[in-house]
Amino acid sequence: MPPQHDRSALGPRPDGQPDTQRPVATGRAGAAPGARRIAVITAPNMRFVNTGMTTVELAAKAAFRRLAPDAALTFYSIVPPNPEGDRRWMMMDLGQVHRSAREIEAHFRHRPLFEHGAQAFASDLIVYWGDFLQARHYVEDEAAGRLRALYGLSAEQARSFAYHALLQSDAAPETRHKTVVFGSSLLYNRVADYVAGEYGQALRRLLRTSKLSAFRDPLSAQRAAHLSGDYATNHLGIDPAFLLEPGDLHELPAGVWAAALQPRSSIGLFFGARTALPDWLFPLCEALASNLGSRLEWLPWFPYHEILRERPRPRRSLFSRRKGVDLLDRIERLLPRGDDYSQGDLLRALRKYRVVITDTYHLCINAWRAGTPAVCFGSAADPGNQVIRDFKKRVLYEMYDAGDYYLDVSALSTRSASEATARRLSGLLQDDSQAALVRARISAHTQAVRQRLQSAVGELAAH
Repeated sequence: MPPQHDRSALGPRPDGQPDTQRPVATGRAGAAPGARRIAVITAPNMRFVNTGMTTVELAAKAAFRRLAPDAALTFYSIVPPNPEGDRRWMMMDLGQVHRSAREIEAHFRHRPLFEHGAQAFASDLIVYWGDFLQARHYVEDEAAGRLRALYGLSAEQARSFAYHALLQSDAAPETRHKTVVFGSSLLYNRVADYVAGEYGQALRRLLRTSKLSAFRDPLSAQRAAHLSGDYATNHLGIDPAFLLEPGDLHELPAGVWAAALQPRSSIGLFFGARTALPDWLFPLCEALASNLGSRLEWLPWFPYHEILRERPRPRRSLFSRRKGVDLLDRIERLLPRGDDYSQGDLLRALRKYRVVITDTYHLCINAWRAGTPAVCFGSAADPGNQVIRDFKKRVLYEMYDAGDYYLDVSALSTRSASEATARRLSGLLQDDSQAALVRARISAHTQAVRQRLQSAVGELAAH
């Protein structure tokens, strides 16, 4: 039998007794009894295979370690990535934690929100951290669908709990008052989402009464203003991964893979996980490497090349059979140090590249955060999955006037288009002045948002 959903879970137990399980103290080792408890609710990072999601969660640990050093920090998720052998999770086909992330797993002991909701929402501070956690498509499709698969719930039960846990649809006002929505996105919401059902009302209540709502993009921030009716408050936050500081990466293990990379000698390429591979991508990258006097190498942000090794003819592929095999051969030749790397290696390497070329949102964020320009490609023909649509990358780049570093894949549709793009990018990257301005804007924005988060946490601590 799956655990029963108790709608009182957004507060103390009805009998007034505390949860029997204590939170994991990750804010500070050995947090004292009675220390403030912070619940951080994240999207799933299943198998810890997503390096970008690792940086989002590491940013939470680092930020709250600085903002509330004596607090006990506990991570929660609808689908925790480390299920500790629970057979129910096998239904999700999670597989094993990838070897690049095995030592990272112990840093984030997520608890299933469905089973530990009372503990989470009885915390002194409740933080929704990143992703699309309050977007209608996430609540009703992504979260509810996973709840049905994991716990055998009916569609209505799953939807009810998703609203309960992610929108606090039935929470007492005092619960919402100690809640922070940080780095979430409503980018793919539409006006129709707010006029039918309870979604609009639930989100409006949460935004009107939460301690802080700071969304990661300006369109979501404006939608929060419309919903809350508060146009005087700044609802614009930032993607949480931008909050990482250089020293925070030392928490992640690394080996010689990154250490052996010579600074500014190489272009890092990762492509194909989010956007269909353009025909002229590799010729562009090779021309750019030649023009910049750099070496081209594959940056394995996801273990995409390993999937191609194991299943060179996958049934569901962006590529034809022949093209998939050719792609693997190209990638293998662009791994001069092999692939014995950790996610800590990948993150340390970012500051050493001359430039990164990619289609992946959080790789762009982490490259710019590390001081390395990231040339990002997207497509007007978005995939069906709203969580990975390319529009969010375009919005990210427009926020910082970095549009020259963002290209549609149509720029690589022909040989002549690819050659023209290579010439334009070469000129852009040989002069660092534009990249320096982008970095300065990101840094200033990050600092301002960090101060707002610090103020909200400090005000909650004073009560």
